[in-house]
Amino acid sequence: MRISDTTRVALTSLLRTKGRALLTMLGIVIGIASVILMLSIGRAAEHFLLSQIAAFGSDLVIVTNGKGDVKRGDPASQQLEKQTLTFKDYEKLKEQPWVKAANMNLISQDLVEYASESRLITVYGSTPGEIKVYPNEPEAGRFIDDSDINSRSRVVVLGNGIASKLFGETDPIGNTIKIGKRTFRVISVMPSGGTRFFTDLDQIAYVPITAAFDLYNRDKANYIMFKAEAGLTLNEASDRLRILFRNTHNLDNATGDLSKDDFRVLTQEDAAKNANTIGLILQILLASIAGISLVVGGIGIMNIMYVTVTERTSEIGLRKALGAKPKDIRSQFLAEALMLTGAGGVVGILVGVGATWLGIKIISSFQEGWVFQLPLDGILLSVGVSTFIGVVFGYFPARKASHLDPIDALRYE
Repeated sequence: MRISDTTRVALTSLLRTKGRALLTMLGIVIGIASVILMLSIGRAAEHFLLSQIAAFGSDLVIVTNGKGDVKRGDPASQQLEKQTLTFKDYEKLKEQPWVKAANMNLISQDLVEYASESRLITVYGSTPGEIKVYPNEPEAGRFIDDSDINSRSRVVVLGNGIASKLFGETDPIGNTIKIGKRTFRVISVMPSGGTRFFTDLDQIAYVPITAAFDLYNRDKANYIMFKAEAGLTLNEASDRLRILFRNTHNLDNATGDLSKDDFRVLTQEDAAKNANTIGLILQILLASIAGISLVVGGIGIMNIMYVTVTERTSEIGLRKALGAKPKDIRSQFLAEALMLTGAGGVVGILVGVGATWLGIKIISSFQEGWVFQLPLDGILLSVGVSTFIGVVFGYFPARKASHLDPIDALRYE
């Protein structure tokens, strides 16, 4: 029997039971769409993580609280670690000839109020090095300077979004706002800055680090960062930093055992490795979950094909009595299964791409930096898997049909 005849007979058979064929295809459609959606979201999440890590800067070293032999993600999130970074650490670091710029941050969430407006924001206790480490000048006015640090001044630099929310069209500079229970004088507004370390820069209020210590009754920071002078590699800068902080922290660690350190050093390369690992695990996990629906869809096709074989037993007996060979019967039922999975695969790809595009649009409306990425390898994988499912799950019903005895099949009611 020619391939064209097999295809025509299989298509005619499927069209006779269009409703059942569509419902059978639905499992494959959902499975394929799920694989594409999950892989795309995982890829987009990895891209987002790497884009945030790129904000570190290739020449930036970050010091966080915690043991030195453990490396995790965003330093701003290490709130539960034992706090060991002091203002003395920052002062010693910025004095080093191999340090181009240094900054220190104490991060907290607080309520900011002006007139009848109030908003929950992120407060950064910071230093003049903030705009040197991350070059960015205020739109008007000035940033925090050394005199503010030394006098523990209650001055604040507002993110663009906070200023717009609190003051509208009014110039905020010179006005006073309340952060927590204390008043601060606005000295400048930062330009719109997007996100960094998963934080919306437009929703940050910068205050002198010493004023933040007073505001939150703290004497330790969340992290310190610095840029090394040109010609010094990040590994060399990290090693020098460790020696310096072991001295300022009075650590007995002559052998350089990282597990004995009470601080952690992180570079962009370290963070990128962590992000790649997280992204890979996320994609494998999501694809595995989506793959379950593909298997379920394949089992559904096998069950329906078994039902079809049972319903068409008399037809199979008649065809075999007229000379049809077992391979002809097997080919016909296999062709039907392949048509179901093939059509389901095409529709599933279209649905998956559309759902991914819509999903990324929704996510990016809440969080900037998410980019729609079409995983071509995921599409090829989906096509291959749907074909494989059609062959594997369609073979056993087809084999059963081809082995029916023609006399028994003709007698079947």
